[in-house]
Amino acid sequence: IWTINAQNTSPANNNFNVVHVSSSNNGWNNPKAISAHYNGGEAYEYFLNTFNRNSINGQGGNIISIINVADENGGNMDNAFWNGAAMFYGNGNQAFTSPLSKALDVAGHEMSHGVIQTTANLEYQGESGALNESFADIFGAMIDRNDWKLGEDIVNTNIFTTGALRDLQNPNNGGNSLNDAGYQPDHVDDQFMGSQDNGGVHINSGITNKAYYLFATAIGKDKAEQIYYRALVNYLVKSSRFVDLRIAVIQAATDLHGANSAEVNAAKDALSAVGIGEGSGTPTQVDVGENEGEEFILLSDSGLEQLYIFTPGADAVFNPLTSIGLISKPSITDDGSTIVYVDDAKNIQRITIDWNTSSVNQQALTTGGIWRNVAISKDGTKLAALTDDFDEKVLVFDLVNGDGYPEEFDLYTPTTATDGQQAEQVQYADILEFDFTGEWIMYDAFNKIESSFGNDIEYWDIGFMRVYENTTNSFDDGFIIKLFSGLPENTNVANPTFSKNSDYIIALDYVDEFNNEYSILGVNTETGDVGTIYNHTQLGYPNYSVSDEQIVFDDENGIFDPPLLSIINLQNNKIQGAGNPTPYIDNGQWGIWFANGERVLTDSKEILLGSDPIAIYPNPVTDNLTITLPSQVAGEVLLEVFDMVGKSVFSKKINLTIGDNVENIDVNELNSGTYFLKITRDDDYQTVKMTKF
Repeated sequence: IWTINAQNTSPANNNFNVVHVSSSNNGWNNPKAISAHYNGGEAYEYFLNTFNRNSINGQGGNIISIINVADENGGNMDNAFWNGAAMFYGNGNQAFTSPLSKALDVAGHEMSHGVIQTTANLEYQGESGALNESFADIFGAMIDRNDWKLGEDIVNTNIFTTGALRDLQNPNNGGNSLNDAGYQPDHVDDQFMGSQDNGGVHINSGITNKAYYLFATAIGKDKAEQIYYRALVNYLVKSSRFVDLRIAVIQAATDLHGANSAEVNAAKDALSAVGIGEGSGTPTQVDVGENEGEEFILLSDSGLEQLYIFTPGADAVFNPLTSIGLISKPSITDDGSTIVYVDDAKNIQRITIDWNTSSVNQQALTTGGIWRNVAISKDGTKLAALTDDFDEKVLVFDLVNGDGYPEEFDLYTPTTATDGQQAEQVQYADILEFDFTGEWIMYDAFNKIESSFGNDIEYWDIGFMRVYENTTNSFDDGFIIKLFSGLPENTNVANPTFSKNSDYIIALDYVDEFNNEYSILGVNTETGDVGTIYNHTQLGYPNYSVSDEQIVFDDENGIFDPPLLSIINLQNNKIQGAGNPTPYIDNGQWGIWFANGERVLTDSKEILLGSDPIAIYPNPVTDNLTITLPSQVAGEVLLEVFDMVGKSVFSKKINLTIGDNVENIDVNELNSGTYFLKITRDDDYQTVKMTKF
């Protein structure tokens, strides 16, 4: 258990710096540090003695408390929060008259966030986030179990007139609306439905807090906390909602006390009393249909000088595909038609393949040499890129609806702070990959907390950033979720990749620096289950097969031999290896398994122009493109062509009458490559991908 001192600096600023708490005379006259350290120990003892859970991660991991944390302006912080690695305590300003480390229930609440994150990992938004907050409140109240209040030792009673920050017994907390300090709804009928506070995570937690109070009052705190802990660990997952809480608690009560027990009936009554009635569970693990095209593996040679494409049986298809060297792992669309990567001159290269004719076209999308990594969305409509500044930015291009300029998104460490404060320990990202929808980017990132005692705290972790909203066809807010919290000391995770058919399944590299051990792990991000795919001695850069039954990865081929790509079979859960790997290709690395068929990866959220699809011919095109529009379209129509960085390269307005639905445009002046044809009438449109040779 560590307690360290932020010296009145803020994690939201670059000057954040921590030091050890020390005493020159063994007097230990630092009440804030003593309280934080003692309360961290009390919370540890609670989880160990009550649930046999050894620390936050269940494996004896470090518990880190940081005192004297300032707000982003350098003033006293009216907050405490968990950031995935540590508890941060401000000293109080207006809402709190004492340092927040003084309150045992507040410390218990923050540490419980770590337990929640390392078990169900409830997503910190909407109802899932409200459950996250509620479980933290519940365990905080059980650690300091003399009453149902939170923060009663530290609040300013001129603001919180009941003398408490929150009250599980009475979530309204003396108020009548959100305008009153400490008010929370206590019934689903009053649930907050807005976007602030990550969709009401601190607000709507009052509903499930009240349910727990009613439940624990009916059967006793000892039984209630065991049932709720079992529900959290065994049955809730990342996307669980209120109805899933009901299902989980009833099941946990059944496990421990029997199907028709008083405990089960009390659970049903308590949840019904706050408006959480019976219902179907939230579908959280939905797969997409497999790509039915021909299968191939894209790879580089060990010197990163060329790219190649082989069949999974190791037959050469393009040998080589390109002789322009690379510094980033390539990224490919789901249909295998477009590949992007950063070349050895730090420019973004784009390769287009016509699989019908085996024609290949390559073009540099940028000049100036400022790029470090790039990824293309599965449908080819968005690019994400990193510059060689190694800064905390991800740049995203909308190739269809954008203006040719990227949207900048900041990397940060999310926290549970009520004011949305973010920690700025992320230094830069490295690997990027879009999810199926094109709305989220998965990345790995290097983090650093500067310290004045010995080495800085440095580690790699994995996050998910929301960058796009398909329903509005616009950039989103950059909201971030982290994959893991509280990684053991001297361990890192990196090089994540989605499975091909289940975007809740990922594979990654795990590095134990202390023991110099490397593993490829599989993770079910919904359930939190982690499996070992392969243990070896280097980074693997794993990638799933088209069927998700195998993984191709960088392997070793002996100390004095060239590197090797190998393939390993997977168990049905997609996160554990089965048997030993099989050598695939010598002197290869960065393998990417793909198929060249077309499939629907997500429900269509695109606004459709009429009821019929747009047809273009020929595609690929060399000079003249024929466009057949839906027969019912009439009036002024805008035809636009966008290149691969979202810049409009052609625009033409036409007027159509019913039945007059064929138009020809000359694309002879366009450079070879991939484009998007967008046809707009009023607020309706369709887009079609086209290739120019």
